Amino acid sequence: MDRLTSNDGPLTEPSLPDPIPTLIERSEPIDIVVGVLTFNDGATAPAAARGLIEGFRQYAPEKRVLVVNCDAGSQDGTPDLIEHAAGHDASFWAVRHAVSGSSLHVLSESGVPGRDAAIRLLAAVAERLTAKVCLIVDGNLKSAHPRWSELLASPILDKGADCVLPHFSRNRYEGTLTNTLLAPLTRALYGKRMTYHQGGAYAFSDRFVRSLLLPQPWDEEIATYGIDGWVTTLAAAELADVYEAMLGPRLRQGKPMGDLSTIIAQSVGCIFHMMERYQSTWEPVTGSKTVPMIGEPAGLGEPVGALHVDRMIHGFQQGLRDLVPIWQIVLAPDTFQQILELGIDDADSFQFPSSLWVQVVYDLALAYHDRLLHREHLLKSLTPLYLGHTASLILATRALPGKRMEEELERVAVEYETMKPYLIQRWRWSDE
Repeated sequence: MDRLTSNDGPLTEPSLPDPIPTLIERSEPIDIVVGVLTFNDGATAPAAARGLIEGFRQYAPEKRVLVVNCDAGSQDGTPDLIEHAAGHDASFWAVRHAVSGSSLHVLSESGVPGRDAAIRLLAAVAERLTAKVCLIVDGNLKSAHPRWSELLASPILDKGADCVLPHFSRNRYEGTLTNTLLAPLTRALYGKRMTYHQGGAYAFSDRFVRSLLLPQPWDEEIATYGIDGWVTTLAAAELADVYEAMLGPRLRQGKPMGDLSTIIAQSVGCIFHMMERYQSTWEPVTGSKTVPMIGEPAGLGEPVGALHVDRMIHGFQQGLRDLVPIWQIVLAPDTFQQILELGIDDADSFQFPSSLWVQVVYDLALAYHDRLLHREHLLKSLTPLYLGHTASLILATRALPGKRMEEELERVAVEYETMKPYLIQRWRWSDE
């Protein structure tokens, strides 16, 4: 199995805010650090923390558990409510983590600004306490269950895994950005089939914390793009033993997520940014392998609510009116011509082939690498193209059973792997 090697050099730890250094000095050894990330999550975070504590009492009662609430400045008393919920069954620390200006504009489903600083802080605490597991959950999750403790921690404690990522069950058209871009692109680049890219719950081994999380060059881009794609790429690109935990549905306290173009710019931008760092890693990779899973697998559920395909097609048409000058710069001539030729006379028969979609994604990755345009404008220009491909996918699959939908998404993923030589050839040419 792929294994991390220990990094015995100096760690670039973040500065630890008061009262954390004093608490570390006074602390007894800890086996498991449970980090709860919050911002005005008093309605959900106490139950989530309590559920995880109960889970460890059932699964690993001999383990010493510390709950650390990283809070971004809640006004509803969230830290006090979590401390009360924790009771005497686990040690509890509360800390207000740093929030930089860039973090305020990062759109995360957690709704926690400064998420990158919070996760790095928790990693530093776990390392200083020599904890075997650092488990991190979003405080706005209403579906956190005691079973999660075992699902997230047991691959590390019992099987020697390095990193456990979440796999939440979703309906067939929920997470189409992940299903048609983030996950299959990561799979094609690094050869690991990892399903979920939006965070919510993680577990890291002491090796993963020491070898990867803490020594990372935490530049400005991590605050600009967000932490979740960063963590997923580390797990995919490095020699880490990765598991996915089947955690069931992801129910959360809703928070504003902002516009689609910003979400796309941040999530896709993170992967494109990391492609430059890991070029020597992903270039020679061919094919892909599944990562081990723990828990009960669940297929795609049925669609919930209206699908608004007409709005998606309208968004694509708007792009054809407004963004052609940008697309002409960032897309290869052949790709650009095929986009212009997509027929939209009959919305019900609109087709955006998956092969063309993958070619679009690879062209934009190359344009990002070559800095052909301001990177934020380049990334946001993907939005109408994403809407067009998503509309086409829905039209082609909405009458099909769920199993066929899964097969269609697998075909998209295989298309990324098949067309990877196109990316490599042009990437190398641009570097000459």
